[in-house]
Amino acid sequence: MKLAIAALLLAVFAAGVHWGTFAAGGSDSYCYVHQAEGWATGHLQVVEPLALEAPWPDAPLTLAPAGHIPSSTLRGAAVPMCPAGLSIAMAPFVRAGGVFLVVPLFGALLVWSVYVLGSRFSRRVGLASAALVACSPAFLFQLMQPMSDVPAAALWVMAAASATGANRRAPLMAGLATSAAILVRPNLLPMGIVLGLYFLGKRSSRLGDSLMFAAACAPGCLAVALIHQMFYGLPLRSGYGSLDALFSTANIVPNAARYFTWMWQSHTPAWLIALAAPFVLPGSLTALLLSLAAVNVACYLPYAVFNDWWYLRFLLPAIAIVIVLMTGVIDAIAARTSRIDLSRTGKLLNRAAVVGVVALVICLLFIREARARSAFDLHRLESRYERAGVYVAGHLPSNALVITSWESGSIRFYGHRKTLVWDALDPAWLDRAIAYSRARGLEPFLLFERWEEPNFRQRFAGSAIARLDWPPAAEIAGQVRLYRPDDRQKYLSGNGVATDYAR
Repeated sequence: MKLAIAALLLAVFAAGVHWGTFAAGGSDSYCYVHQAEGWATGHLQVVEPLALEAPWPDAPLTLAPAGHIPSSTLRGAAVPMCPAGLSIAMAPFVRAGGVFLVVPLFGALLVWSVYVLGSRFSRRVGLASAALVACSPAFLFQLMQPMSDVPAAALWVMAAASATGANRRAPLMAGLATSAAILVRPNLLPMGIVLGLYFLGKRSSRLGDSLMFAAACAPGCLAVALIHQMFYGLPLRSGYGSLDALFSTANIVPNAARYFTWMWQSHTPAWLIALAAPFVLPGSLTALLLSLAAVNVACYLPYAVFNDWWYLRFLLPAIAIVIVLMTGVIDAIAARTSRIDLSRTGKLLNRAAVVGVVALVICLLFIREARARSAFDLHRLESRYERAGVYVAGHLPSNALVITSWESGSIRFYGHRKTLVWDALDPAWLDRAIAYSRARGLEPFLLFERWEEPNFRQRFAGSAIARLDWPPAAEIAGQVRLYRPDDRQKYLSGNGVATDYAR
């Protein structure tokens, strides 16, 4: 059993390293990695002089890259939208160049925590549950990216596993895991309340256990309040906006339909077996796990509505817990329906075989689904961020101002050039912003992913530059185009403009 779980943990970590994107490109990934650099260097808020002087409306917003917003406490600086917990965990790895190894490490931690939690029923349930979570399409999709979903799930499942242990230090360990989980994903604090109520309701628990749990949770809550005060000006304000803008009861039904459909399609209907847990596995452990899963889902039902299946990532703690309950129910049913009249040892072997075979079949279905949903192809799909950034670093002058949006994080991270986010720029200001940047000694460039170009043309319909009616200076990885505004007049005058096709 120990050898099997060790091999599984190694396989999970190896998968995260082999197929991981290792790219800081999208809004979330750049936010976490760039913030990690800030924690490592102590430069958490850096003033951008252009944000203080530019004449166009909301200049600080246009100069804040993807995943960032203008600071509420330091004029001219940009601060991360994302919570700080994952970035703080990444910070010690920054100087060693291992920042992208952190999520695979948390992936192994999640699988280990699932094993421990499932072992509260039996070790075979623990091992089967760990294997199933390791093969979960939602888990594998997020394992490959430097985002907080896997770390948050790992810490919440660890907290549940610690809370349900027989060790006298269970309240302390559960509280510390909860503290870290809140730092990584503050909006899931209600799950911590569930764990606190669990300690209060335990017959064998003392008041001191509940107090110890609460005290151990406090550092994470206090850290979140202090960091939010530093970045956003108020302890209860986040980088994602006001609660009214983020949450609405009108979102509950659409989200419920989406999450149910995505789970059914990506994880097979087998997960519904977990609903039988209160009848097949009655007890405080089942009640706790169902409560944690329900609260995780409840936290996101009123949240913004998305249309991509991988937003199941929000429910990754619940998915891991549901898989444990599903496996526990399968194990219990196998024990009750076994008709092979062997010795006691024989019955246990038969029960383990049933659980093992069912888990293996579901694992294979999970992996097939994960492959179909591009979990193992993300490195290729996301490589354009690094390629575009490296191209900018090697081909654009140091005084370049890259007008971009989706690639604004990667251009800063890999290209080390200033960016201006065009979809935050007032539609009447494109030409004047370009003229102003030139007057400031900056050389403007336009950079888009192909799908952005129609949106750019539409937003700045009154500008000749926005027509993009001349060849790009470069096309990178077949997906990203770089335009030099000065080339337009040259091209319209009859002179050719060569395009550099870079891989």
